[in-house]
This record gives sequence, structure tokens and C-alpha cells, in this order.
Amino acid sequence: MKKKNVFIVFFIAFFIALLFKILTHTQFFNLFTSSKSIVINENKTYTLKKTFKKEQCYQVGLHSSDKLFYSTMYEPFVFKNSTFKLKFLNEQNQILKTTIINKDSALRHSWKTGGMVFDSTSVTFDVFNIPLKNYKKIKVVLEVGKLNDKYKDKKVKFYFKKYRDNCDMEALKILDYKHSHPITRKEDNATLKPLFKALVSKDTKAVKDILENNQSLCDSNFIGNRTVFTYSAYLDDFKTLSYLIDKCGTKKLHLEDVIKKTPLVYAIEHNSTKVLDLLFENGGECPEVLTNEYIKTYVGSGITYRKGAWGKNISKFVYSYNLPEIADVLLKYRCINVNEKRINFGRSQTWIELMEIDMRGTQQMKDDNDSGWKLQKDYTELLKVFKKYSKKYQKENNITQGIANGK
Repeated sequence: MKKKNVFIVFFIAFFIALLFKILTHTQFFNLFTSSKSIVINENKTYTLKKTFKKEQCYQVGLHSSDKLFYSTMYEPFVFKNSTFKLKFLNEQNQILKTTIINKDSALRHSWKTGGMVFDSTSVTFDVFNIPLKNYKKIKVVLEVGKLNDKYKDKKVKFYFKKYRDNCDMEALKILDYKHSHPITRKEDNATLKPLFKALVSKDTKAVKDILENNQSLCDSNFIGNRTVFTYSAYLDDFKTLSYLIDKCGTKKLHLEDVIKKTPLVYAIEHNSTKVLDLLFENGGECPEVLTNEYIKTYVGSGITYRKGAWGKNISKFVYSYNLPEIADVLLKYRCINVNEKRINFGRSQTWIELMEIDMRGTQQMKDDNDSGWKLQKDYTELLKVFKKYSKKYQKENNITQGIANGK
């Protein structure tokens, strides 16, 4: 009997050890290594150093045991009257990432341990996706400016989560470029500075004057391998973009920059609706990938939407950020399918059906005097767009095919 009990105990221990090994090699259980806690106060600079056991790729975030960054799901805490500057550096003191957090930033915990989401275009103490490749040491410098009372004397610590089992070097290079070559970065080439300034100022006359005197600048590569077209598409500058297409031609119109984005992708992601049709009319193609990095109602951390993907596709993109004008152009050029169905709470529904359910729910909340209805999206205009392209609604409402095709 004793031998049998010993065997059972040994078997259970072996099974637990095996299960633990399997789990710790999954993405979920590649948990966090964290820095020491610091107590933050106004007008102070804090420096933390972290040494890793081996070179890996990590995500970086912030955690507070004092619930500094905790709030209910629909009431993310706003950084009112507070200012932070955050820098990550490698062993050679090269800056990997610099972030400003201010009154426009709002943050809350996500559902999973260590994860966070934010409700602002301003980057906050989220999971930064910094590729700490080839480094065993990282330095975090936190410069605290103003603090409101909820922040004073609170403990915070940084955590580092394993990014992937195998580093995708190409993807990590793109991440590096996103941090070091954002589209908002200023041009440092003296020859190109006047044209760059005119483009980002949406000064069509200045652009004309420069290019009329030196048309060869049409072929310029600005910082981040961007073209004369990129900034006008990003800034929804239809007038300048129209001139550039006439003056410079379309040879470089759809070139990708260092982070694999074309002017057309920038236009969609930044809700630049005026220029989007123009880009499609001049050889633009349906995008394969979109991200939410420039959306004003941005919630989440670098969400990627892929053409034809299940769950997070281009249709989900226009639905999530309620973009009726963008949807109109994408439907016109058949970049999204109005009759596509998705599973929602076990039911197969079209996007039209889903939005109608959302709208009924919002109306019910309003009828019940539930203040949460103010936080719901109004899909009225997006519904009109989707219905315009739906054969079912065309037939039911006697809409002509010409109208449905956006003509």
C-alpha cells in the first residue's frame, strides 16, 4: 500500500511539474519581470535599471499596487493637471522610446493581468511593445512634472513581459521605426525643409512656388522614406494633393514608407475622407492592413485589422471607429463586404444587423434613464452607408444600383 501511495504522489508531482512547464512556455504564462517600486512626487526625476537573464523581446508597461491606474470599465481616470515624461534607454544610453503623458491621456486596466488600455490618441502608460532585442539591461527614466492629488506619494513599478518566443526581426524593425520615425517627425535635410514645412502647413501656394522653381523635388524622399504625397494624404489636404498629382505624376503616389504605410493607408487611418477617393481614382488599391494608431477615438494598443481576417478585419475597423465617410469609399471600391457576417454572442449577423441591435440597445438605455447611453456610438450615418450598398436594402427600399454604387 505504501509503495502504491508513493507511486501516486510521484505521478501527481510529475504531472504537475509537466503541466507547469507546458504552461510557462505559453504566451499567457510568459508573465512579468518587474522593476523596483518607486514613490512618485512632483518635479522629480526617477531612474530605474533592469537586468534580464537573457536577451529577449519584451513589452513594457506600468503597474501600481496603489490602484493608481485603476477605474471602472466606463470611467477611465484622466490625467488632469498632471504631466509625465518617460524615456527608455539601452546599455549605451540610446533612447528606445520617449513618451509624454498629459491631461489628454486616460488609462484603465484591461481584463488581463498586467495589460492596460487607453482612451486617447496620446500614448500613455500602456504596453509599449518596445523591442528590447540584443539588450540585457534597460534603463527607465521617469520625469515627473505636475501631479494632481491622486498621484502624489503613490507607488509604481515597471513590468517587462516577454514579447514572443521567437523575435520577428522584420516586425521588430518596423516597431523601431514607428518609435524613431513617426510621421510627425520633422525633416532634418536642409534642402527639403522648406518643402516639408509647406506640405505640413497645407500651404498649397508655397508648395507650388517651390516645385515650379525646382520640379526635381517631386521625387524627394523625406525622413522615413516619405514622399511629397504622404503628408497631404495624412492631413486630408485635397487641394495640395490634387496639385501634386498633376505636377509630379503618380509614379511615387502609392509608395510605402519605412513603416510599410502608403498615403492611402494614412488617409484611411487618419480619417482623411476628402483625399481618399482621389487616391483610389489614381491607382490606389484596397489596403491589406490597417491600424488604429491615428484614430481620434483610439482605444487599445496598436490594434491591427487585416483584409479578409476573421474578427479584426477592415469592416470591423470602420465599425469600431464609426467612420461612415471612410466606409462609403471602401464599399464603393469593394474593399469591404456589406453582406459579410460575423458571430456575435453565438449568432451570425451582418454588420447592418449588428449596428441595428446596438442602436436599439442605446435607445433602450435612454428610455431607462441609464446615463451609459451617452457613451454609446451613434451608428445612424454608418448604417445609411452600409444599407446603400446592400442588395437586400436596395430591393426593400427600391434603391437603384447606380445610387448603391455611389454614383
